[in-house]
Amino acid sequence: RVLTYRIAYLISVLKVPAWNILAVTFTNKAAKQMGERVNQLIGEHAEGIWLGTFHAICGRILRREADLLPVNKNFVIFDTDDQEVLMKQILRDHNLDDKLYKPSSILAAISNAKNDLITPENYAVRDFREEQVKRLYTLYQQRLIQNNAMDFDDMLVYTNQLLENFPVVSDTYAHKFEHIMVDEFQDTNFSQYAILRNLAMVHKNLYVV
Repeated sequence: RVLTYRIAYLISVLKVPAWNILAVTFTNKAAKQMGERVNQLIGEHAEGIWLGTFHAICGRILRREADLLPVNKNFVIFDTDDQEVLMKQILRDHNLDDKLYKPSSILAAISNAKNDLITPENYAVRDFREEQVKRLYTLYQQRLIQNNAMDFDDMLVYTNQLLENFPVVSDTYAHKFEHIMVDEFQDTNFSQYAILRNLAMVHKNLYVV
C-alpha cells in the first residue's frame, strides 16, 4: 500500500513520467498485486512503470544489453533442477563422487559466492574442498555459457557487471530511473543492494520499505 500510493502520487500529483519510475518487489505475487492496485488508482497513466521482482527487472536489462554478455539475448534461465542436472554431469565428467561432493551443497556454495559478487577467479581457497568448489564453480560457469544459459544468481551478477563495467549502460539506466522504490528491503542481499546503489547514483531518489 505504501509504495502503491507513493507511485500514484508521483505520477498524478508531481507529474513524474511513469517510465522514470522503478518499483521492485520480492515475489511475482506482490508485483502483480502492486501493478493491479496502481492501475486501479491511476489507470492508463501507470503505463510504462518498470515494476517487478529483482530478477524480472534484471531480465529486462540483460535482454536489452545482451550484446555485452557472454550469452545471447535468447538465453535460457536454469532453475534448481536444471542446475542439479548440470552439476551431476560435471561431477561425472571429472570422476568426482556425488556422495562426497553433493551437487546441492556445491551449488549452495556457488550461490553464496555469487550473492557476494565473488567470481570463480576470486573464490577464496583455504582447504582442499574449497579448491574443488572453486574448480567446479569455474566448470559450472563455462557449461552455463556453452548452453546459452544462466541461473537466477547470474541474473544479478551479470546486471552488476554491466552497471560496473560499462558506463554507457549505467548512465542510461541511472538517468532513466528518477525514482526507485523497493519493498521488503531488509531481504536484499549484497548483489541486489549493489544494483540499487548503481541505479540510484544519478537522481539519488531511493525509497525503501
